[in-house]
Formats: sequence, C-alpha cells, structure tokens
Amino acid sequence: MKKRPNVILITIDSLRADHLGFMGYKKNVSPNIDKLAKESIIFTNAYANGPQTPYSFPSILTSTYPLDYHGPSKIAPPRIMISEVLKEAGYTTCAIHFFPCLSSYFGYNRGWDYFEDIDPTKFSDYSIFQSFLFKKLYDTFKGISFSYCPELLFRIKFLIQKIGSIPLNVNKPDSTFLNQIAEDFINSVNSPFFLWIHYPDIHAPYRTLKVRTGQNLSFSYLEFLHQNLFNHSKYFYQKRKLREFAKKNLSGVIDVYDQGIIFLDQQISNLINFLKEKRKYENSTIILTADHGDEFLEHGGGGHFAKLYNEILHVPLLIKTPYYKKTLITRKVSLIDLAPTICRILDIKTPPNFKGKDLLINKNSEQPIFHQTLYRKIKGKPSFLWEDYFQPGRIEQSRVACQFQNWKYILDHGSGKEELYNLLNDPKEQHDLSHLRSETLSQMREIVKEFENKNPPLSLVTH
Repeated sequence: MKKRPNVILITIDSLRADHLGFMGYKKNVSPNIDKLAKESIIFTNAYANGPQTPYSFPSILTSTYPLDYHGPSKIAPPRIMISEVLKEAGYTTCAIHFFPCLSSYFGYNRGWDYFEDIDPTKFSDYSIFQSFLFKKLYDTFKGISFSYCPELLFRIKFLIQKIGSIPLNVNKPDSTFLNQIAEDFINSVNSPFFLWIHYPDIHAPYRTLKVRTGQNLSFSYLEFLHQNLFNHSKYFYQKRKLREFAKKNLSGVIDVYDQGIIFLDQQISNLINFLKEKRKYENSTIILTADHGDEFLEHGGGGHFAKLYNEILHVPLLIKTPYYKKTLITRKVSLIDLAPTICRILDIKTPPNFKGKDLLINKNSEQPIFHQTLYRKIKGKPSFLWEDYFQPGRIEQSRVACQFQNWKYILDHGSGKEELYNLLNDPKEQHDLSHLRSETLSQMREIVKEFENKNPPLSLVTH
C-alpha cells in the first residue's frame, strides 16, 4: 500500500436502515447518502449488537460484545479501542460528539489525539424551567397526567415552551456544529488521520426542518407533539388510551423523523464536499453506519429501549474505500466486525482482543450474530432512566438474541421467556413460534448457550 488512506467513521444516532433510499425507502430523504452508497460496499443486512448507544458502541469501537467484562458501565481493559490501535500505527486520531454516554467518564477518550467531549448542558438557555424545584414538580406531574389524559402533558409543555420563547432542544449542537470542528481538525493535520464523528440530529425529540434551520422559532401544537411524542414512550405504552393516542399521531411522527434525515443528509454532503475541496476524498475510507434505529409501534412502543427486535437493530452500513471495488453484500453481519475490517483495509494487525471478523473475507459465509442489552426494574415497572445504563447489572436483568439463517431467537434471563421468529415468513417479528417447542427452538437455544459460555455476560461484576 503506497499511501495509507484516511479513515472517517460516520455514525448516526437512531437511524433506521429502512428509511434510506439505497435500502428501498420510497421517500427521497437521503439523496446524498444514496450517492455515497453508489461508490461503496453496501451491507444490506447489518445489525447493531445492542439497541441503545451504550450497548452498541462497545461493539463498534472495541469489537467486543455489550455485556462482556464489566458490561457497558466502563470501557476499560481488556477492551481495546480502535483509536488506540490506529494511533499506535501512526494515525492522528480525532473523536467528535456530544453524547454523555460516550464521554471520557465512561472511558471513550482512550486513544484519541483530539477528543471533543462536548457537554450538552452548556447549550441550555432555560432559567426557571431548569431549576431543581421546577424539575421535581414537573416530573411528579407528568407521571400522573399521562395516566389519565395523554394530551394534558403536551399542552403544559407547549405552554412552557411558548413562555420560554425558544423551542426545546433547538439550541443544542447539531451536525453543522460538529462539521465545523471536523473541518478545523482536517485543516490542522498533515499525516493520515482517523476521524470519528457521531451525529445526533435524528435522535428524539424529533424536530421539523423549519425549526432545525431557524426558519420558524414559533410552531404549532401539532408540530410540537410530533417532535416529542416518542421521547416520552416510557409512559405511552402502558395503557390502551395512550397507545391509541400514539397510533393516531404515528404518521406525523414519522414525517418529522424523516425531516431529520433530510437535514442530516445535507450536512453529510457538506462534509464530503469539504473533503473533495481539500483533495482528501479519493484517498479516504469512509464508513457510514448507525448505532441503532427507532421503533414506530412495531412492538407496541417507540424510540429505542431495551428491546431486541430488528426495527431497532437493523442499521445501514456503507464502506467507501479506494482499495476495494463497490459491491453488494446481503449476508447478515454485525457491527462487532467493523473494527477488524478497518484493520484489514489499513493492513494493520488485528488485536487478539477483537472478537469480530473481517467483513471483507468469507463474503458468502453466514455466521450467527448476537445482540445483548440490560433492562432495569423499579417497583416492578420498567425504568429507562439514563443513569441506569451505567450501573453494574446482573444476569437476570439481561436479554440476549441470536440471528442465524432465517431464524431469530430472544431470551430474557430475568423471566426465562423465550421468543422465536421465522424471519423469512415473518420479517417484522409479529408471530412468536416458541410455544411450538420445535427442533429449531432447541438448536437456537444451544447456539446462545454456547455463545454465553464463551462470552460470559458481566463476568467481572461482583455483588
């Protein structure tokens, strides 16, 4: 290899694979990503190893499973970051994001020459609405209001927003802000570089294009509802009335979600154009993927919580590299294989701690892929508090899933519940076949048992 390529890893939060044009989506929401796909190796069946950011990125950046070692509560040895590998190989490394769960506190700053650990609290302009007392009163009220009148909380929030004169979350950093940092980094470095940029724009609460671009700082109640509906899904799907309310507004929610993709697609185009302007595009390997998707009522909920269904796990994956021809790969792969593939492209030795395999060899050989997550329970009810993700977990709080050939198996270690789906006949996982006690169920159960014997979940956690 005459000259090592730059490597740009673009990860997008909450982007479903089936909402992109090159993956068959009918709406024209991603023309620039689709254009990149035409120059890339396309993986049509790529899957995240976990359903949320903390459970997906250990696989993406360290090629280990979400519940390996201490689980996702700390990215520490024996996990090795791909940034550490590339830095040792002579690359200048840079990470740009503003997600607290990817911060230095959780060990994600290892191996980076530049680590833009943005604190989102710096971007809040609230006054009384950010006070401790108001938050406590508001949290108490919203729990009660959602149980009896699902529209009441939205109306209260809408009133608060109007009083505050600024849309919720409008002033948080978006992809335009991250691109500025990326351009500054690219301008400053002369050696081959590894840039990881994690875009937040599609993550709930969803926002319209007009709000994103500052064309309309005052919007309707219906627009506000569509932006925030799934951000409160932990309340929505506990009672029939709330589910009906969500279904009635589903099309509007999806439309605003798609507007986020349109906005982000343009920012990705801006980054690519900058690379071309600086004559760094041709010799750059560009990888585009997502940490997970979002659910739109397929299994009674919204957003991305501790579920292992494919509407959340199926993600886009593109690799544009000057050293491999563009092609279409349809076999199932998972993001645990991404870091070893980067090593292969750069002709760097893969660390033995990486558990994934190079995606560009054995292109026709399909292996089982696995997914893991933790869930919490407080007083018998699900809890999705952000702080819970990083507390030490127990095996009885974990779920594991396996996809192999046309089958999908899910095991909840807490309840012992098993699920089995024939993905060929039932791609949306609506018809559980586990009650048939078939030979396939036994085979999938054994595959998962063998996997967990080799990769014991939370094996270093003591209680």
